[in-house]
Formats: sequence, structure tokens, C-alpha cells
Amino acid sequence: MEFEIGSWVMYSATGICRILSREKKCFDGVHETEYYKLEPLREGTHSVYYIPVLTAASKLRPLMDAPQVHDLIQHIQDLPCRWCADRNARKELFHQILRQDDPEQLLTMVKSLHTQQEAQSRAGKKLSSSDEAALHSAEQILNEEFALALHMQPGEIPLLVQQALHTTSRAES
Repeated sequence: MEFEIGSWVMYSATGICRILSREKKCFDGVHETEYYKLEPLREGTHSVYYIPVLTAASKLRPLMDAPQVHDLIQHIQDLPCRWCADRNARKELFHQILRQDDPEQLLTMVKSLHTQQEAQSRAGKKLSSSDEAALHSAEQILNEEFALALHMQPGEIPLLVQQALHTTSRAES
């Protein structure tokens, strides 16, 4: 898969990045290899990443576009709500989902955590700190990607997701 210079991609290890260029580099002192040079979206990050062009397809994916984001949010009610009672198994599951870089799985995780958060709140309790951290990480990833696709600010996305979560009936197009 070829990626265009200037396009935004999801880099599984870091998050959203812009492809700055395609350059040949010799990092090992012997072999010259062609790389995509990436700049992370997150402010305060002054890093650049070099991803070999030959393996880029396994590490990068194009960002979702607006219709894909709208479709995913519109179908949030159809996503399963999964909860693992074992705290350690749940922590490992969330860690795997965060590493898989699958927006549908991330949204399923957010839905499950919000559902559990509401149940805990009704019982006068809170989510565990590890569940809170997992929720924050998943929301940050989704908020950035959804915001870029929808030309919104990341802070506007949670309300959009919450409204979709609490919509019990939606008009069919």
C-alpha cells in the first residue's frame, strides 16, 4: 500500500501522524532503505518517525473519512457491550484492543466502559483507575481520528458519542 505525502495516517505505535516525505536513509551504516518520515499530530511532540516503506502497510493505516466515522457512530447501539469480571484479564483485553488499532473495537471498548461506569455510578461507585486509564486512552485515540475526519475539535467528539450511546431509537435513512 502506498501512502501519499501530506496525508494523515494512523501509526499504531503513536497515533495520528502526517506523512512529511519519503526519504532514503542509512541508519545501520550499511544498507540504504526508503522510509516514510512521519510527524505526530499531538501537540508538544517534536518527534519524527521513520517507517520503512516496505513494512509501512503493517504499521500504518489511512484515517477513516467522515462517512466512515458517521456510520460507525450511527451504529454504536449495534456494537456489543462486553465486560470481563476478572480485573487482570480485563486489563489485558483493553491493552490488546488499544494495540490493535481497530476503531470499531475501540468504540466497543468505550461503550462497554461507559455502560459499566453508569452502573457503578448508580451503585455509588467509580470505575477502577486502570479502567479509567483505558477509557481515557481509547477516547483520546478515537477523539483525534473522528475530529480530523469530521473537521471538529477533539473535545467536541465525546458529546457526539454520548448522544449516540443514549439514543434508543434512530431514524433509518
